[in-house]
Amino acid sequence: MQRASAVEFTLAENNSENSSISTDKGWQAVSSRDTLNPAQKKLSSDLLQLSDERYLSGEESSETLRARMVKLGQLSQADPISRRGVLSGENPENAENTENPAGSGENASEASSYPDEKVYVYVYLEFFANSSILDGYCEVTDRDEENHIAVAWVPLESLEKLAALSEVRNIQTVLPPFIRQGSTVSEGDSILNSSSLRELYGVNGTGIKIGIISDGVDSLKDAQATGDLSSDVHVLSNKIGGNEGTNMLEIVHDIAPGAELYFHDCGNSRLEFNGAVDALVNEGCIVICDDIGWLSEPFFEDGIVADHVKEVVKEHDLLYVSSAGNSGDSHYQGSFYDNGSGWHDFSSGQGEVDNLQLEIQPSGEVWVFLQWDDRWEHSGNNYDLFLKDRNTLEAIASSKVYQDGDNLPLEYIMYTNSGKNTLNASIEVRKTSGEARELELYIYYWPGVMLRSANIVAKDSIFGHPALPEVITVGAVGTGESGDYYIEYFSSVGPVTLSYPSPEIRPKTDLSGIDGVSVTGAGGISEQFYGTSASSPHVAAIAGLVWSAFPEKSAMDIRRLLYTSSTDLGEPGYDPVFGHGLVDALRMHEQASADPSTFTVKTDGSGDFSSISDAINSSKPGDSILVYPGTYRENVDVPWALNISSASGKPDDTILETENSAKPAFHVTANSAKIRGFGINGSGRAGVYLESAAACMLANNKVSGCSPGVLLEESFNNTLTGNDISNNAEGLRLTDSFLNTILENEFDNSININESSAGEKGLSNTWNTVEEVRYLYNGGVYGSRFGNFYSDYKGPDADGSGIGDIPYGSDSSPLIARLAAYSMGFEVGSTAPAQDTVSIEGETLEFAIRSTRNCTFSWLLNGVLLQTNEFVSSAVLSINTGELTGSITESNTSTPLPAEYNLKVIAANGSSTLQHSWNLTPSPAEEETDTPENTNEDNVTRGSISGGENEKSAGDDGSGGSGGSGGSGAGGSPEPSSNVESKELAQNFVASGSHIRFGFSRNATPVTAVEFDARKNAGKVTVTVEMLKNRSVLVSGLPEGEVYRHFNIWAGNSGFASPENIENPTVSFRVEKDWLSENGIVPASVSLYRYSATNWTELSSGVTGEDESFFYFESETPGFASFAVAGQKQSESLQFFTHTSMQNNSPETGPDGAPEIRITRENADNSTEEGNEEEGNEEEGNEEEGNENNRNISSPGFVICIALLLAGALWIKKQ
Repeated sequence: MQRASAVEFTLAENNSENSSISTDKGWQAVSSRDTLNPAQKKLSSDLLQLSDERYLSGEESSETLRARMVKLGQLSQADPISRRGVLSGENPENAENTENPAGSGENASEASSYPDEKVYVYVYLEFFANSSILDGYCEVTDRDEENHIAVAWVPLESLEKLAALSEVRNIQTVLPPFIRQGSTVSEGDSILNSSSLRELYGVNGTGIKIGIISDGVDSLKDAQATGDLSSDVHVLSNKIGGNEGTNMLEIVHDIAPGAELYFHDCGNSRLEFNGAVDALVNEGCIVICDDIGWLSEPFFEDGIVADHVKEVVKEHDLLYVSSAGNSGDSHYQGSFYDNGSGWHDFSSGQGEVDNLQLEIQPSGEVWVFLQWDDRWEHSGNNYDLFLKDRNTLEAIASSKVYQDGDNLPLEYIMYTNSGKNTLNASIEVRKTSGEARELELYIYYWPGVMLRSANIVAKDSIFGHPALPEVITVGAVGTGESGDYYIEYFSSVGPVTLSYPSPEIRPKTDLSGIDGVSVTGAGGISEQFYGTSASSPHVAAIAGLVWSAFPEKSAMDIRRLLYTSSTDLGEPGYDPVFGHGLVDALRMHEQASADPSTFTVKTDGSGDFSSISDAINSSKPGDSILVYPGTYRENVDVPWALNISSASGKPDDTILETENSAKPAFHVTANSAKIRGFGINGSGRAGVYLESAAACMLANNKVSGCSPGVLLEESFNNTLTGNDISNNAEGLRLTDSFLNTILENEFDNSININESSAGEKGLSNTWNTVEEVRYLYNGGVYGSRFGNFYSDYKGPDADGSGIGDIPYGSDSSPLIARLAAYSMGFEVGSTAPAQDTVSIEGETLEFAIRSTRNCTFSWLLNGVLLQTNEFVSSAVLSINTGELTGSITESNTSTPLPAEYNLKVIAANGSSTLQHSWNLTPSPAEEETDTPENTNEDNVTRGSISGGENEKSAGDDGSGGSGGSGGSGAGGSPEPSSNVESKELAQNFVASGSHIRFGFSRNATPVTAVEFDARKNAGKVTVTVEMLKNRSVLVSGLPEGEVYRHFNIWAGNSGFASPENIENPTVSFRVEKDWLSENGIVPASVSLYRYSATNWTELSSGVTGEDESFFYFESETPGFASFAVAGQKQSESLQFFTHTSMQNNSPETGPDGAPEIRITRENADNSTEEGNEEEGNEEEGNEEEGNENNRNISSPGFVICIALLLAGALWIKKQ
């Protein structure tokens, strides 16, 4: 069985130079780069030696090289499909040496005596190339187009032809993996309390799928026959062979017998390993465990395997558990220390031994790998690696790749002692050029090799994907005779130091597990199972066991529970040797089922903690952290589900300022975390960073001075609401993040939203409420979906609802103002009339009110209940003014009309009540001294009706106006709101060939309809009419005649109302008869004027009808823009009254000394009855009874009074 320290290994790829796996002697004659052709320079050294025997070392023959490559699965002399890699711990068989000299040919085909041989290689392609270019030269077994790598079987005779392609960067052999197993076995099920958990709570792992990746399951049937494994293990692939997988599955089954188990071998390459991970994920495994490591991965940065595992963990709610490795006693790390002659002193000048020493017995095998902290594929510092004979000081083997700026910082030696004597060897490093760098070596050896401990450094002996923060890395713990626990001497430990993309120290190991357990060996014979290969499945199984009892918890929650429930070993608290401690299944279950705790944080130390981070480190998933007011300078990591909130709920008094501005203030990697009520500032990375997080909530936070304010990266189903994200270089950045809900936030930044996706598009985020909500805005109650406020939104708000009419990016309902301008609580508004004091005019008075909630409205007049509207959101009350004044005066005709009435409406929603009131004031008759002009015998002034010219210009130059669209862009208006008295909107769907009518039924403006014939489909179109207080700011001058009203008409988006889109447009409008009468204007002289090209143009207008109060008109128009209704004054004014006579009696003198003229309304019998104005006893007649009372009113006040009453009543109705 192979040495415990051997990490699973794949040959590191050198992407431009040849690794010298040779002695110095054999390479002296031909090792110069000048002797290699361009294609040969792209081959790894073993491929070069295989193809051209001149490059073999003096101690290695072509036959021994071929034998080793066949054993490692790199060379096939038969059908490669039936091949299976040899991974046993036996020493390579020594092939018989031949007397044949190295081939004298210039390439492999001339030297090889095996024309059908194929080699198993990585082919690295240029960034612009596709792997399909290889199909004519080799058999491609795997492709990674993203990383420009292919795995292939290449005929040896075609190797240089393939390498000569310009699309090929280099070709490297693929080495099989090593397993992180021990060599010399505890019963973890009882030690880790998993058996107690099953017995006490009946938990067995049911419902959980656990996947194992290792070498093979060759003894699976033996373990199933003895009952150590269930018969339903799902084996997805077992082409590598071996029994590590069986052993790991057996441990998992012992601890979680109800779990569904899956196995996939590790594959022969890194690409196949990544495929194995994907296969288990696709089968639904939520716990994955491996004992694999790849030496082709960088030591000082994450490689392609680590990157893939990281993405898998981010994208899925799963736990990934991996062995820490068994290199604790076979690892070195330290800065290059020149001994004065360019060689590295491994003791840094502190010891007698300045190298690494080992004894290699005959057939003993050792592999040495050296890396330094240059960036991967960008090394310009040149180091060489040597294996020397300590007795003769001669180099036995060396690796001397020349690093010139674009190479791998890698040298390696693979050596087997083919002699008959034990070799006393040393490992040495020489710097040939460049700077002193941090060096790191791993030594892997088999039985027959002894590595001395001098200069060995256990610290930082973890690399590859187990070094990821997203992976649970497990060390191996043994048990002493007294029951104490100790770390196994070979177990790799942390921390992990990385240099790229930026310097980083990662805390590792994470947990400890038991090794040395009994497993079923080949043939059903029990054997001991040591190493981190044995400890990691214990942790994976316990995670699955407890998770089955709490399936609602996330993977991050389970991970945290593993940490907080573990038994502390070594130094108190976390340490890089034991991690958080030895896993304990029973304690983990108890913590998971316990009630959540609440921790307080106060700056003065009077709380449970004085920093947020300390509180988090002592918490478990589901706990709450209550932070009291103060300023906290720290960077907070949130790795599990927590509820973190400010005690005051006020972001202004609970501030988180970053201690390190290069890191986020809040870094959330957990699911279901909540952060509420904080002021957050000072981060150049992000105020809040959600990294691969889901179901989190950010609410009522104020984020400023960050870049960006909030960052979501590969995060889903999170909610951001009520946050003020302002004064940041960038507000919210969404990177590959979907299905998040983002609403009711405020964005006021240089860039408010930055949304991007590198993958498939189609999923989206939600930027509005799903349903319409009712809210109060500027005194009005509206219903709409609710979005966010953006400082750079410039869209219109035609109806004044506070919601923009056009979208802001993906937000279809952007807010016009900040959140404080809106209230979604229980409110009342949209009251009509809007003013609190109302004159009693006209026949009826209408009052209206709306609420943001369904409620009961009670209407009271001077405390008397008039009406109740139950469980409604709006209500209207109509009051008959005749009945109102009659009911007051009939009971006591001698009582003067009250000076004021109070109308109150009370809105009740549950126990909450709101109210609004109006004061109703009688309107006295106005007194005038002027007498009406141009009266005749029947008291009716008549005038002739004549039509005007069509399109008569009112401008100075007499030219007609040009047609226009009448749109101002997306339904907006350039008219200042201060000049808009009222507006009304109408919407309709515009279909080609249809006559379209937009009716305005609210009578908020003089316009009653806009019509046209559609020439094109336009979908839903909005037409807006604005009635103005004065003439439009868009015009100059006034049209001819007396102006009745100014108004604007905007139709659709800018450019819509053009002759290409519509034809035959018309505007229908109405004019009050009282206005015509007062101004002496006949209806036939009324026209609609349109402003265009700096002129007013009179449009063709005609009377279409009338009612008691209005004349109705229709005008043809070439387009929509600013309009005015005007009429021409006649020599005689018109009075529009029915059954009314004007009586010119001798003037009487009024109280002010002015003459009085009375107007007498005739009864049906033409009799008159004068009323006493001074007594104020004007009474309305009851038309239903047919006895209209005649009233004598001072003239000309009567006409004016009637006009004012009518105008007031109409105005009220419009409101």
